[in-house]
Amino acid sequence: MSNEKLLEPQENDNIDCHLQQIGMGTLICRAAKLSGAHSTNEVNPTVCFNCSSGKIYRNIGCNAVLPKIHISPYIGGVSFNVSSLFCKIRKRETTLEFCKTCGLVTAETTRQVVSIVRGLFEAQGFYSAYKDLEKARESIRDGDPEGAITSSIACLESAMTICHDKMNKSLPAKRQVTDLWKSTRIILKFDDLDPTGATLTLVNALSGLVVQLGGLRNALGDAHGKGILSPEVSECIAELAINTASTVATIIIRRFNQITGGTK
Repeated sequence: MSNEKLLEPQENDNIDCHLQQIGMGTLICRAAKLSGAHSTNEVNPTVCFNCSSGKIYRNIGCNAVLPKIHISPYIGGVSFNVSSLFCKIRKRETTLEFCKTCGLVTAETTRQVVSIVRGLFEAQGFYSAYKDLEKARESIRDGDPEGAITSSIACLESAMTICHDKMNKSLPAKRQVTDLWKSTRIILKFDDLDPTGATLTLVNALSGLVVQLGGLRNALGDAHGKGILSPEVSECIAELAINTASTVATIIIRRFNQITGGTK
């Protein structure tokens, strides 16, 4: 497959892939098989844009696919061939078409929410919350809804804990999600969001939401172990936990920036 037959990415086209690595001034494909004198692991945006593994990562949001790729340089560019795509979750070969219908595929809205909130965590230095959200994303990708629920609430707890640390405020004696929220609500002055008090009902609803998230983790998460007859957890509930925790964490960070004068 030569570059003449490939679609050229535009300047703003996404070429991201979980197998990319930055080399010495170039892109490296970690899946490239270095066999023979005329092979390389160096790629370019055109190769990454057209690679089936990259399309699965970008379009479906799954990084469980491990391809066999052979890349050969020639004057003016490189050619590449993807001989197989192996799914490490299903432990068998797959295709882009099958991956689009896979039952483990996360909803597009959830992928977008996670991507945006992870970027917010990273930009604001909320690194432990970032790691917890990444664990939640990986859990739901790997078909582990219990783990996704647990890590989602941990992400929210981390965001609130970091707010306390950054503001030099004492943490509550009990560090359950509900106690952390009560303290966070005070230090971030959520009750004073507007002088009319019109948003107070919404803030109270958020409090109820946080309580329910804690209950969800206790009932369906894996933080406290599992019994012989563990309840079956639906993927849609795990996605709801991720989306809800991400939304609450977002308003916490936005309000933190507003109070402290950080980036809005």
